[in-house]
Amino acid sequence: MAHDIAAVLFDIGGVLVALDGVPTLSRLLGVAPDHDALHARWLASPAVVAHETGVIDAPTFAARVVSDLRLPVAAEAFLQDFCNWPTGLLPGAIELLDDIPDRYRVAALSNSCAVHWEKIRSMGLTDRLDKTFLSHEIDALKPSVKAFRTALEGLGLSPSRVLFLDDGARNVEAAAQLGMHAFVVRGPAQARCVLSRYGIVAPSAPPR
Repeated sequence: MAHDIAAVLFDIGGVLVALDGVPTLSRLLGVAPDHDALHARWLASPAVVAHETGVIDAPTFAARVVSDLRLPVAAEAFLQDFCNWPTGLLPGAIELLDDIPDRYRVAALSNSCAVHWEKIRSMGLTDRLDKTFLSHEIDALKPSVKAFRTALEGLGLSPSRVLFLDDGARNVEAAAQLGMHAFVVRGPAQARCVLSRYGIVAPSAPPR
């Protein structure tokens, strides 16, 4: 596929890192584990927005989100569980990042928070990223235009030169509306399929 891509911009959770958020919320709310529906409900909480843009600390967030979503759990118990939502790298994540040639910039745009990012940092992911644009540091959440504009400005690239991969349909739609190459992917295998169509990586990981 002919293209002018200069950077690959990844979402983190659900694309490179396993998160326990959807099953946990599904269980607590007593609803089906529909990713996009639960994501929309999550972002409808003022506590979530405030926490993931760095406005409030984790204990305050826990107390407020339990109230916002009427979760049947104590705030302290919810926070303890929430801190462990990032459970580890998805299989093939490191190999995928390592396979992207140096001529491409590799970055992340993630709705995140300080407690989750500290755990993700310990997984060895950040060493393979040229730049990170984290909602709690840039004061903007996907799918807002501000979040994407911040990433584009940080990369110094026009939207048409960026390939964006995210597990959320709303985020992908917003990126595409700005002119980015944007795709919904769940996990490194699906991400590799998209990157291989652009000729950025091989369709399968080479032997190590």
